[in-house]
Amino acid sequence: MRENLSQTDASWLLRLHQGEHDALALLMGKYYTVLYNYAISFSKDQGLVKDCIQEVFIDLWQRRDHARSILSPKYYLLRAVKNKVLKSIGKQSLYADNSLLDNECDLYYEFSIEGIMMEKQLSEEKTARLKKLISGLSKRQQEIVHLRYYQHLDHDQIAQIMNITTQSVYNLLHETIQRLKSLWRLEFISG
Repeated sequence: MRENLSQTDASWLLRLHQGEHDALALLMGKYYTVLYNYAISFSKDQGLVKDCIQEVFIDLWQRRDHARSILSPKYYLLRAVKNKVLKSIGKQSLYADNSLLDNECDLYYEFSIEGIMMEKQLSEEKTARLKKLISGLSKRQQEIVHLRYYQHLDHDQIAQIMNITTQSVYNLLHETIQRLKSLWRLEFISG
């Protein structure tokens, strides 16, 4: 289910488990930007996001005795930050209700062409059109594209983060890709 732990991450987790502050700093350095870019999609309040990320790393330090049991630091930290931000803004229960998400939860994503895994030879015009198409997807569809293609998480990890079944991940991802293909065709036929 989880990605193979790199030797570097494994070493850092072992050192963290042993109480080395440097290991925590190394993990923060490696994952801070990824966590920030993901967390800011749940709240535009940069201060809140930064505080939540800091709290996650404080919690990791306080629970360092369990660090060796972490199978994927990236997955662990993404999930922890998401939970911390949603809890902080009081929308955890709102987020769990999929029917309310698109209408009331203020999520947004900025995608880079690298995160989308499409042809690398797209022109600037095609890239702008693609970003426009993604911004037109539902918030759940944007989130699943972000987690799958930008964060490179597997279907089980996405299911846990989004609080849905693995089968629902497959279904939503398939539906999202089909919608993007359809929108892509329409955009370039008419444009």
